[in-house]
Amino acid sequence: MPSKHPKYGDASYMVFLAEDTLFHIPIWQLRESPYFRDMIDECHTGSEGEGKSDENPIGLGGITAFEMASFLDALNARFLPGDPNLQFQQWAAALHLATMWNFDALRKDIITHVNKTISSASPMDRIDASLKCKVEEWLHPAYQVLCERENGLTNEEAKHLGLERAAAIWRIRESRYTAKSSGCWNCQSSSVYCRNCGQYEYNRPQGNPSNPGNVAERIKGEDVLKFE
Repeated sequence: MPSKHPKYGDASYMVFLAEDTLFHIPIWQLRESPYFRDMIDECHTGSEGEGKSDENPIGLGGITAFEMASFLDALNARFLPGDPNLQFQQWAAALHLATMWNFDALRKDIITHVNKTISSASPMDRIDASLKCKVEEWLHPAYQVLCERENGLTNEEAKHLGLERAAAIWRIRESRYTAKSSGCWNCQSSSVYCRNCGQYEYNRPQGNPSNPGNVAERIKGEDVLKFE
C-alpha cells in the first residue's frame, strides 16, 4: 500500500466564510502557519464539523472577501511562473493576513516583492500598510513624500492622518521655507511682481530642495511620526 506524502498527500481542505463568500483552502497550505497548524492538529475548529463543508464554514469576522482573495492569490503566486499581477492594495491585504496568521515565509516573500515597486503606490497607502502590517521601513519614506511634494495635504489626507500627524507634516513642510523673500527667488528679480516670470513673489526654500536629508531627520524627530 503506497503511503501518503506528509505534506502533499492530503487532499482535504478547510472551508472559510468571509462576508458572503466561501473559500476552500488545502490543509497542507494552512500547515505553513503555526496558528492553523495547532488548530488542525488539536481539532479545535469550534463547533463539531466546522470548516469541513460549505454548510458549516469557519466564519472570518472582520475579514473581507477582498482580503481573503488577495491572501490566496499571494499564497498561490509562489507556485506559478512569472511576476504576480497584483496591485499594491492586494499585496497589502495579503500581507495583513499573512502577518496576523503567522505565515512568516509568505510575509517575507510579499515584503521582498513589494519593495521593488513600492514607490509607485500612494504615500497614504504606504503609511497604512506600514502600520497595519508592521513594516517599519515603509513608514518614513512615505511621510517624506508628503513633506516634499509640491502640494500640501488634502482635506481627506489630513482627516485620515489625524490632527497630530497632519500638524507634524505641516511643521516639516513649513520648516523648508522662510517667511518671505525680497522678490522672485526664481530669477532674483527684486520686484514684488516679477515681469520675467509673470508671478508674484514666492516663499524662498531653505537650502537645496533636492537634498532629502534635512526632511528625513525632522521626520525622525517628530514623536507622532515614529513607528509603533
